[in-house]
Amino acid sequence: MNKVFEEILWTIYYQTENKVGPRGDARFILHNLLRKDLHNFAEGKILKAFRDLEKKKFLEKKSYEESVLVSLTEKGMLRAINYGFRRLERKKENWDGKWRMVAFDMPRACQKGRKAFVYRLKMGGFYELQESIFVYPYDCKEEIDAFLKLFKLEKYVRFGILDFIDIQDKLRFHFKLE
Repeated sequence: MNKVFEEILWTIYYQTENKVGPRGDARFILHNLLRKDLHNFAEGKILKAFRDLEKKKFLEKKSYEESVLVSLTEKGMLRAINYGFRRLERKKENWDGKWRMVAFDMPRACQKGRKAFVYRLKMGGFYELQESIFVYPYDCKEEIDAFLKLFKLEKYVRFGILDFIDIQDKLRFHFKLE
């Protein structure tokens, strides 16, 4: 998927995270406001990407009074979340000295969700401390919460921020931290 597609999906998802649409489940944003946030791309590319995303059923557009509302489909939400995890892998910000730990225990009935979650953690560059415990040095709560909410797995996952872990030197080396 090209960069403009991913940026559009990312922007819609994370700017409208707590907004609810007319059916009670759709996230939406005004089309013109969204285009202002995508100023790094040419207008023609943005419009073409909107048409293609709608054609591929990643988003829906609806007219509302004199505006156009854009909402993500479930397929679009998943793609936006995947992009969020891929962005984590490339995240190189100033490290605050804290470790983000994700621990989970999912029942057999959620095996598919567990595999999908582990896949995304690995895609994001998390370090697997144990089979169900992953560690990451940068802020990632938003991406974790979005995935868990979409797949309704919140009750099986714990998230913590640690000041110290006994293998800090190994983790610093792994993540190439000073």
